[in-house]
Amino acid sequence: MDAARLISFYLPAALMAASLLAAIGIGGLFFLKRSGEVRANRLYGGLLIAGGLTQLHFLLLFSGLTLRHPELEFLPIYFTLWLPVLLFLHVKLSLYPHYRLRWTDLKHFIFPLAQLLFFVSIWIVPSFRRPEGRYFYSPFYGGLEQALYLIIWPSYIIFAYQYLRRRRAQLRRRSLPRLLWYLRKLLKGSMLFVIAYAILALSDFISYNYFFVDLRNREWYAGMQSLSYTVLLLWLTTYGFQVLLWGRRLLRAGAME
Repeated sequence: MDAARLISFYLPAALMAASLLAAIGIGGLFFLKRSGEVRANRLYGGLLIAGGLTQLHFLLLFSGLTLRHPELEFLPIYFTLWLPVLLFLHVKLSLYPHYRLRWTDLKHFIFPLAQLLFFVSIWIVPSFRRPEGRYFYSPFYGGLEQALYLIIWPSYIIFAYQYLRRRRAQLRRRSLPRLLWYLRKLLKGSMLFVIAYAILALSDFISYNYFFVDLRNREWYAGMQSLSYTVLLLWLTTYGFQVLLWGRRLLRAGAME
């Protein structure tokens, strides 16, 4: 087997497959979890399942199956704009388990629902879809969608971090309680991987628009891009596994000791 092919294709594909199975499996267990805040558990379970389905879409695309079987392009679609919203709400309800969701919280789902409806509409009515190419409004990986991804992800991580800082100030303690410590690590790691993806996306934008080099056609770039999301998903899954492993001690209701 060619070593370059192994590193650029088979290794990323194997990591993608492993991460999506782990995310969906652990995400499903969160719906069975009874310790901690139940709504926060379900939100995180939904986050991991949505992340796993998104990874399945990326894996089908990365492997080239969508080119040979175009019907797989929408089975499943990806939920990139859902993930930061679900992460934010999970952190908020974990910190404030007595918070009651209000109708005003629906504003957080405007972009995720718009993304979902957009994909459903071009799936049901193919004529809505523009020709393939790197258009700003392309249905898959267009400039507008990537811009929203790069804005929404860090914004919601910052929003969640502000709630964490506020909760820490309310507790008036020098050392972080276990729950806050883990949530802070979760947010910091997520931000780091989002920054890595942003660097790749901006590199592609600059090279394509100013140097007329399409990095998306380069196998190494596709591998790096898939790896950036894979590492993020593995980070979210690892946190979920830790919560399941000692969740009663970590995330039980009111766990601020």
